[in-house]
Amino acid sequence: MWVLLFCLVMASCQYSLLKSVQPDPASPIHGHNQIITYSRPIYFCVLCGLILLLDTGAKARHPPSYIVYGLKLFSPVFLQSARDYLIVFLYCFPAISLLGLFPQINTFCIYLLEQIDMLFFGGSAVSGITSAVYSVARSFLAAALLHAVCFSAVKEPWSTQHIPALFSAFCGLLVALSYHLSRQSSDPSVLMSFIQCRLLPKFLHQNLEESAADPLPKKMKDSVMDVLKWDLIVCAVVAVLSFAVSASTVFLSLRPFLSIVLFALAGAVGFVTHYLLPQLRKHHPWMWISHPILKNKEYHQREVRDVTHLMWFERLYVWLQCFEKYILYPALILNALTIDAFLISNHRRLGTHWDIFLMIIAGMKLLRTSFCNPVYQFINLSFTVIFFHFDYKDISESFLLDFYMVSILFSK
Repeated sequence: MWVLLFCLVMASCQYSLLKSVQPDPASPIHGHNQIITYSRPIYFCVLCGLILLLDTGAKARHPPSYIVYGLKLFSPVFLQSARDYLIVFLYCFPAISLLGLFPQINTFCIYLLEQIDMLFFGGSAVSGITSAVYSVARSFLAAALLHAVCFSAVKEPWSTQHIPALFSAFCGLLVALSYHLSRQSSDPSVLMSFIQCRLLPKFLHQNLEESAADPLPKKMKDSVMDVLKWDLIVCAVVAVLSFAVSASTVFLSLRPFLSIVLFALAGAVGFVTHYLLPQLRKHHPWMWISHPILKNKEYHQREVRDVTHLMWFERLYVWLQCFEKYILYPALILNALTIDAFLISNHRRLGTHWDIFLMIIAGMKLLRTSFCNPVYQFINLSFTVIFFHFDYKDISESFLLDFYMVSILFSK
């Protein structure tokens, strides 16, 4: 009976290639949609491929097994359970397609790549399939470069009084790349247009003559040029400063006192910057005070006739946010990176390559998020410290990996 049901599922996917299955819930109402013809077969092939891979892993004689947060990953029992769940999901394929729970395959690919870039690498939203592929490829390329540098650094001898210069160079490169990537758009069209401007000036001149009435393309190219010039200067300064701080061995010689100070400072600054000050400036703070506590100078004026006055708490908000984004969180993450690398050089949990890869993507994601969206970082940090230092200290892997996993869970 199960084989017959599987054949029916396969036949329904094959039928969509021979004859249109519209109207389909995942298809637009007007006109013929070519993508929907291939959606069901591609989903079916992907699910069957995953089932075959999981089945092969479950039947392996000596599969690699890793214990992360008390869970035994990639064990035969784990792979067999995942395979059985996917088989049940595949049997429900016609009903899921009928209800329109599967998006079009291009929409699914865009969303999948977007979530990979946002959750694992700290990227931003994408605008299409080209943008999604560009963002993920850019993040993977940066991670591969950092992995090569960090792997060579970990193999060198470590001590509390000596940090390899190559690892300090890795720290500087990581902070500089994270800062640069956090400021870049996920849409590659403007950057490609800028590259064409530099490589093909005659072609650019012809295009500018054709679109002389529209000043927007030139303004966008000029803004990209300004951003790249600024990033070149700032990234060089950031890389040198990060190298100097890492090479000073302050992160190893002052542990664990420095970690506690950084945790407390980050929590306090984040609470004041992102919770207390915005609440005090609201019209009804905490919904139980009738007027703002921190009022603007023009609050009691019926009509403002002069330039708005910048208040002290607005200046404080900007300075605290700059301190948090560009000094506090980079120092906190570099401290965690140094401690993790020191432990990896002496003890390997999942193997050197896996430990380094997880450390790199965690550091990159947390740095990029701190640079471009630090609003909820203090909540994630506070929960990580409290949960893994008091409630479940035994299952903690490392602060960096704990912080990384909590940031993913909180965002979802």
